[in-house]
Amino acid sequence: MKRLGELIGTGLRFFPIQLLFLHIKKSHLLLVLWLLLFGFVTQTLASKFGFPYLFLSPEYLGEVGSLSFFILGFSIGGFFMAYHLYSYVIMGPSFPFLATLSRPFYKFCINNSVIPVLFYGILLYNIIDVQSEEELRSAGEIAIQILSLTGGIILFIILSVFYFFKTNFDILNFQTRSKRRGWYALVGTLFSKKNYWFESPLTKIYQPSYYFSSLRGVKLAREARHYDRKLTKEIFQQNHLNASIFEIAMLGSFLMLGIFQNYPVFQIPSGASYILLSTVALMLITILTSWFKGWAVTVLIGMFLGVNFLSTQFESIQPENKMYGLDYENKVEYNLANLQSIQYAENDLLADLQHQQLMLENWHKKASLIQGTNKPRLLIVNCSGGGLRSAMWTFHVFEELDQRLKGQFFPNVQMITGASGGMIGASYYRDLYRTNPQFSQENDDKYLNNISKDLLNSVCFNLACHDMFFRYKRVTIDGETYVRDRGFAFEQQLNKNTDQIMSDKLGDYADEEFSAKIPLMIFSPTIINDGRRMIIATQPMSYLNGTQYTGKDVGPENVEFIRLFENNNPLNTQYSSVLRANSTFPYVLPMVSMPTSPKIQLMDAGIRDNYGTKTTLRYIAAAESWLEEKTSGIIILQIRDISKDYDITDHHDPTLMDHIFEPVMNFYGNYHHAQEFDAQELIENGACENVPIDVVSFVLREDPNEKISLSWHLTQREKKKKKKTFHSKKNQKEVQKLIDLLQ
Repeated sequence: MKRLGELIGTGLRFFPIQLLFLHIKKSHLLLVLWLLLFGFVTQTLASKFGFPYLFLSPEYLGEVGSLSFFILGFSIGGFFMAYHLYSYVIMGPSFPFLATLSRPFYKFCINNSVIPVLFYGILLYNIIDVQSEEELRSAGEIAIQILSLTGGIILFIILSVFYFFKTNFDILNFQTRSKRRGWYALVGTLFSKKNYWFESPLTKIYQPSYYFSSLRGVKLAREARHYDRKLTKEIFQQNHLNASIFEIAMLGSFLMLGIFQNYPVFQIPSGASYILLSTVALMLITILTSWFKGWAVTVLIGMFLGVNFLSTQFESIQPENKMYGLDYENKVEYNLANLQSIQYAENDLLADLQHQQLMLENWHKKASLIQGTNKPRLLIVNCSGGGLRSAMWTFHVFEELDQRLKGQFFPNVQMITGASGGMIGASYYRDLYRTNPQFSQENDDKYLNNISKDLLNSVCFNLACHDMFFRYKRVTIDGETYVRDRGFAFEQQLNKNTDQIMSDKLGDYADEEFSAKIPLMIFSPTIINDGRRMIIATQPMSYLNGTQYTGKDVGPENVEFIRLFENNNPLNTQYSSVLRANSTFPYVLPMVSMPTSPKIQLMDAGIRDNYGTKTTLRYIAAAESWLEEKTSGIIILQIRDISKDYDITDHHDPTLMDHIFEPVMNFYGNYHHAQEFDAQELIENGACENVPIDVVSFVLREDPNEKISLSWHLTQREKKKKKKTFHSKKNQKEVQKLIDLLQ
């Protein structure tokens, strides 16, 4: 029994085990970084938003291949070394036996690799799973990707270890070199007791039983108590200086990447950007903990509060993101009285209703010829948000319907509204139609591939290397200077993916929308300051707040963009900026500030209405009398990313933690479900009495539990799934329903 106890004690004092337990005991901030990474690569965190694919299927220069995996591996190698540096700086003094070893940092890293090796193994397992199941790669291709990833990791570690071989000291060579002049004499002066940067308490000493002396051998750890404590402390201080120099060089290299943010070759995979950001965070934690010991967390909180305060005093610390092309010199008063006077002017309401009827008459002339009747059906499209998932799905549905109806579907569409990705896909289709009305008959996958290209790399790279630190880069558009942030990167990448076809101004669409050459598009991003909706369109639309003059007792729900900013040249706004404002997902893209006093900001339209149902029904209500006279009914074409038929899939009994977190988690988890029910209720109760409304729905995920991520990156399986889903039995039934209604 005594022998068993000794064996257990020896095992627990095995150097790698001691380091692991010390991390669990002390390194809580570090463990949070590791837990996040483990959560992402195991697809247990943020899988709904496709975040794990940033690490399991990295994309570089438009391709998922060996080069993208090599860059990801190189960044992972940097994080591994930052982890080892943190551990060595913080825990090294607790193990004075290290000073007796040759190449102490190298041997420390080997013994400190329990977590990195575990992470590497789990990462490989999940990469193989995703590449085979999602990217549909062969075994040979996956093997090359794994070798590239591993090669990147090894290369960074070799470069790092080579540096520390030259600079890391043990007792023998420190005593020899400290007698020399030059660098080592300077080190001795800097780290003499009277010149310590901080005075730390005595470190608790641990004596391991055994340690890995190399990747192949285990040795007995020598006692170091007989060595001068001051000497071993000076050795660790000197080695800490070398580590600090290495960290500063890494940090400088990282920040230098931000200078080249507009060059695609420097826009590394999004997963690599995240890992680089984690590396910087870890290096900052290392520096603060090394300098301030137990005060590190307090200092970190103080720094955060200080920067937060300064951000309100100096705009350069937190410059606002803007709509490109909109005039920001003239500030508009944003208050209830001004909104009421703008939105409820009786003469404007009557003029807008007349203007709407003229647009509808232009559409009526065209639709009557296409449908072969004097009372055609009005076709309105509602497309849901959901990143590239919805953008590609919306575009594909339009393309398929035009092919089935021999180019006669899109000319029937009078108005399109919705949220984020769906509106981007619809906008791209509309612009292609403007250029060539017959493009959908070419049966070319080029355009579908364009709208499904990655949008995350440039955004994440800018976030990691520029927006999180000093937003110093600027860009000039139409004589105005803006911050070159991830918002600009998103628009630039979107326009590049779509061959610059959506790089026009908002006003460039006005005449064609009015004459019904192309469908009217209504965007409705959410004003986060008060929950109202900003209605962005080329045409006046005060009637979306109701068709009766309500006086000054009621505040408008909808705020017209072109009317509120009539003195700010609103039609000069870049169309891509409108798309971005309508698609601003929290944190991924910056909130869009508007030229108002007080300042208001815009975010995703899906916060208020993910399908555009409210806009559609208000639009129909305003034109009810005309619709009754001129049409035989209305078709609301819903392009949905998920079925509205939900079922409870989690049948486990709630735990104590469930009772604590479920009230909040269920609220957010069922947020879109609530929107679905509200939308259905609006259609059922808000329909015109004398104008029939038919709803045709095309659903991407008929099974709500089916995995297709909401993000700006798609896997090959997800792309193929979208193409096949249109031909499902349910969707084909909806196709026939639409054809029957239009005929």
